[in-house]
Order: sequence, then C-alpha cells, then structure tokens
Amino acid sequence: MNEEELWLYTLCKKNDIFITDIQIRCLYSFKMLLLDWNKKVNLISRKNEENIWKGHIALSLSMLFKINFRSGMKILDLGTGGGFPGIPLSILLPECSFTLLDSTQKKITCVQSMAESLQLKNVKTVWGRAEELNQKNIYHHTFDAIVMRSVSNLSNLLEWGIPFLKQTKGENIAQNKISIAAPSLITFKGAEVEEEEKTAKNNFRSVALQSVPLIFPGSEEFDNLDKKLIIATLK
Repeated sequence: MNEEELWLYTLCKKNDIFITDIQIRCLYSFKMLLLDWNKKVNLISRKNEENIWKGHIALSLSMLFKINFRSGMKILDLGTGGGFPGIPLSILLPECSFTLLDSTQKKITCVQSMAESLQLKNVKTVWGRAEELNQKNIYHHTFDAIVMRSVSNLSNLLEWGIPFLKQTKGENIAQNKISIAAPSLITFKGAEVEEEEKTAKNNFRSVALQSVPLIFPGSEEFDNLDKKLIIATLK
C-alpha cells in the first residue's frame, strides 16, 4: 500500500469498517480516473485536486462510520457530480445497488465511463433533472435510501428527493451507528444548518429530521469538522 492507501485502511479500521486490499486499489484507481477526466470536464475544483483522497473519497466513506446500510438496499446518489458519494460507497457496499443521477450530461458521461472502467456491476447512471425524474414510474417511490453532498438547501433536497423514496414507514435504530430501516434521505451539511432545518420542518410536516455530527476516530485529521449528516425519514 502507498501512504494514502495505508492512511485510509487505518481510518476505516478505527471506525470498525473492514476494507479489503482490492477495494482500496479500486478507490485509488477511481482517484486516478477522476484526475484524468478532470482535465477535460470540471468534475471537481482543480484547486482541490490534491485533496481528492481525503476531502472527497474518505469524506464520502465517512457516512459508513455513522450509518449502517442493509444488504440489498437500492440507493440513489442525487446530484452525483464527479461520482460522490456514490462511487466510493458502491465500492464498499457491493451488496447494494446504486443509481447515480446528475442533471449535467457531460458529468454523467464521465461517471459512467469511470464506473465501467472500475467494473462496478452495482452502479448505473442516469442523466436528468431530479424534479422531473422523481415522478416517472421507474423511479417514483423506488429507493430505500438517497445519499448526497449538499447540492442545495435542505428544503430543495427534500422536495427533489422524497418522491424517489419508498413510502413504507418505520424507525431507524440509533446505537453506535444508525441502522437505516425506514426509507431515508441522507445528506452532508455544514454546522450552520439550523435555519435550513427549521424551514424544512415547517415545509415538510410528515418528515422527521435527525442531525448527526461527523465526529469519529480520525476526524481531527480533516479540515471539515463542522460537517454533519442530516437524515430525513417519513413519520
């Protein structure tokens, strides 16, 4: 393992996530593919290319340090951009199926190519606008979970995302990790999210919101300690 790979292996081990050598090599291959595509298409900020491993790949995987996804879940990455968090999660969760959606066609073309190069059999990509696709029969009330980076304010994310979720209700179990049992939307947010939460609670009375600080063994090594996970489930 190189230094980056060893760091990620150690970080995952600290957080009770077993990552194989094959998965680490796949993540590193993803990094190199992303750098290559980023020369042609602006998938991530070029100023942030040196931070791909920690600020994009490892940060995406940090969702697994707080949340337990059940085997067999259908997961939608809404607004995937350059494949985050969907591709890193799909590598660590081969027993789950992932749909990566983005409204920018050239980004989806890049992500599809990377998924094929990495031979990710559990990944498919979709180009389109969430507010249109969420009403189509093939996607409406289809997914067990939605994962996303913070691509808009929380009310917009709920408006776009909730129609994609299955309509069964239940309770997510919070122990050391939150076990996702009920269909849920999970998004990264900054620390200053209280106003967004207040507005979202007023706009979506049938949705319960839970805020989970992204603090975990090794989180002190990140520059984004103010990050949180917001989990939205139907009441």
